Amino acid sequence: MAGFEYDVVIAGASFGGVAAALAAASDPKVRVVLLEAGTWAGGQATSQGLTRWDETKMDLTETTCSAKSYRELRDAIRDWYRQNATLSAAGKQQTYFNPGSASPGNPFRADPNVVRTVIDGLLDAAAPRLDVKYGVRVTAVTLNGGLVQSVTVNGGDTYAGNVFIDATDLGDLLPLCAGLAWTIGAESFADTQERDAPPEAHPEWIQPITVPIALELRPAGESHPIDKPDGYEQIVIDQNFHVVDGDINSVITVKPPGSETVWDYRRYVDKRNFVDPDYACDRSTLNVGSNDYQAATIPTGDAQQDAAIIEQARTVSIAFAYWLQTDVEHDDDATQKGYPNLMVRTDAFDRDDGTAPAPYIRESRRIDAEERIVRQDIDPADLPPGSVRAKLFADSCGIGFYGIDVHPATGPGTEEHNFGTLPFQIPLGSLLPKSLSNFVAGCKNIGATHLTSGAYRVHPVEWAIGEAAGVLAAFCTTQNIAPKDTYKDPARVVALQTRVLERGAPIFWWADVPFENNERAFAAIHLCGVRGIFEGDGQTLDFQPGDELSQAGRDAVDERVGRQLPWPDQTLTRADAAVWICEQLGFL
Repeated sequence: MAGFEYDVVIAGASFGGVAAALAAASDPKVRVVLLEAGTWAGGQATSQGLTRWDETKMDLTETTCSAKSYRELRDAIRDWYRQNATLSAAGKQQTYFNPGSASPGNPFRADPNVVRTVIDGLLDAAAPRLDVKYGVRVTAVTLNGGLVQSVTVNGGDTYAGNVFIDATDLGDLLPLCAGLAWTIGAESFADTQERDAPPEAHPEWIQPITVPIALELRPAGESHPIDKPDGYEQIVIDQNFHVVDGDINSVITVKPPGSETVWDYRRYVDKRNFVDPDYACDRSTLNVGSNDYQAATIPTGDAQQDAAIIEQARTVSIAFAYWLQTDVEHDDDATQKGYPNLMVRTDAFDRDDGTAPAPYIRESRRIDAEERIVRQDIDPADLPPGSVRAKLFADSCGIGFYGIDVHPATGPGTEEHNFGTLPFQIPLGSLLPKSLSNFVAGCKNIGATHLTSGAYRVHPVEWAIGEAAGVLAAFCTTQNIAPKDTYKDPARVVALQTRVLERGAPIFWWADVPFENNERAFAAIHLCGVRGIFEGDGQTLDFQPGDELSQAGRDAVDERVGRQLPWPDQTLTRADAAVWICEQLGFL
């Protein structure tokens, strides 16, 4: 047994964990360790096989309303393809190259092994300030009062630190912290006041896991059968294998026009983008209702039982692939069965059966946070009529936008929930538990609910959560304070937000404020937004930074800050005014 000391200790190389590690290690004064139980970094974007990243508002995701680091990751993945494959004219002509879709406006898609390679390169480049340890699982947490002192891995080595981030996909550290309150499953209506919450809490109503499997669509006439899985006939019945799943109405052709197919839903190679033989056929992963595992879910609290459930879910996905190869009715002719030209790809996950090494986790244990995000905060039906943004949080440390998408949990009485949301924020308080001062949630384990976690679990939001957690950990290390001390001090919250903004990560929804145009103005405009100094026109997400700030606008600012500011005589653009205001208020 050995003991190690770092400034920041991160458990879990999930997508959020990677973002946290890179953000914390970007500070030259901070040493970080990233502890991962498996052998892959990247979570849902790599080992969990979500090859189509769950994104909305693609035009804004590519420009102003996602973290700069998130966009840089995707650009690095694009560069990998440019350097290792030959793009077609269609691929070269895309403004934002998308390996898995030659059609504009679709969410980003990429081979999970390629994403893994790129992420590994980013982690390696962060050395020596960042150490990554694979094959280590946290098995114990040592507390002293309201502080985490160290974590023990694999029952032996210990890692001490100033700040600890739980970025595991299931919130693995939460039950190891004595006295730390957390929830999972569905909260009661009495607890959250959320519409559609059940009368009583149901911690067993946990969203299902899915183990994706990678396939290639070979030319018609080819046959690439896999072995029939044991218990196949019963699996088909238990899982109710089908094709119609929301907008997914067919297997490999689109009917009706505009809807998605099982095949193109998570397609990660679109052959139209390439000309070299290695990319002559489309590739996709299966991650739809049919292979959401229905019999049980995790976490159960027993590691061996969790592992058994994962393997059962893996068998279900293999059975679903076999069903598509042999038994599904053809889209255009119900008398024909199966598409034997679907071939399992073993290279996507480096597994002979083509399945992802880890299950996709939709729902984690969630901390009892200083600020809990409820449906009323993000659902337009619960917000003032005409709102263009969700509830505003003055301590916002990131943004996101995705519908509340809750897959039906296992067990009787559970329901699927799909609700629209407004562009929302990530409050700093949702990352911090009430009972520990130096513990930070960095993944799906933030203070959300069963319902709102369905909107905060997706790729760009998880990345934003992780990045904010990493920035917070580094900030607290260099200031020699605890995360809870930052949260309770408004001046420190501003200082933290400024650090987040300096990385090009937005904390307010402005559609027309690029970080690259003017970094100082970007920070000022966002700081003014979260404090209600500027709210936009009330109809769009625009700030209009180049427009002149009128006298009426100056008067409105004075009213919102509660005093008469010493405005200069010369005219100011709205961007220049934001910078000037923040200087006057001591924010910059």
